[in-house]
Amino acid sequence: MKYIGRKIYFDKLTGNVLVDTGERAGFVIETTQEQDFQAYAALSERNSESVGCLQLEYGQDSDKFAQYRYRVDPDTQSIIWDLTPPTAPLEQVKTAKIIFLNNECFKAIYAGFTSASTGHTFRFNEEDQANFNQQSTLFLLKPDLVDVQWKTEDAGIVTLTRDQFIEVVFEAGQHKQQQIGKYWALKAQVEAATTKEEVDAISW
Repeated sequence: MKYIGRKIYFDKLTGNVLVDTGERAGFVIETTQEQDFQAYAALSERNSESVGCLQLEYGQDSDKFAQYRYRVDPDTQSIIWDLTPPTAPLEQVKTAKIIFLNNECFKAIYAGFTSASTGHTFRFNEEDQANFNQQSTLFLLKPDLVDVQWKTEDAGIVTLTRDQFIEVVFEAGQHKQQQIGKYWALKAQVEAATTKEEVDAISW
């Protein structure tokens, strides 16, 4: 699955937002600025030299975007939030917070883990998880396979025996489940909240 953050096009003189492309996830394709100028009427009628663009990471400030009005400071090209009053009802605030927590959960999983059994640190993004699964399958299919070369974050390539690798896979699963469990617990807190202040106080 691919994740694409929002692009914010703004008037370089006033900082007023012209287009917010929003976030996208799934089987999506990232567009160029040239394509955006053709696709959005608010851009196509403008001189491109008068328009600035901010590219945000997926999930960045997603809870704030759901709640507050904003503009862009033309000088610093940073977002200025209108924090009072909030513009979204409680249910929308909850939805935005849950999306934010879900993104943070993925980030925590992908950040990797330190194996207690080996002392090494391993990445654990989508590709890494697939590689762990593939190697586990190879060990099951080939009983004569006794070890594997594996990349760590702290010591480069190391040799892991079959038993060591299996233990690391077990620890990887624990790492993932811990983050998912934390997400579910925080999600439950959000759903049980009765005020915006309670939702705002919940963080990853």
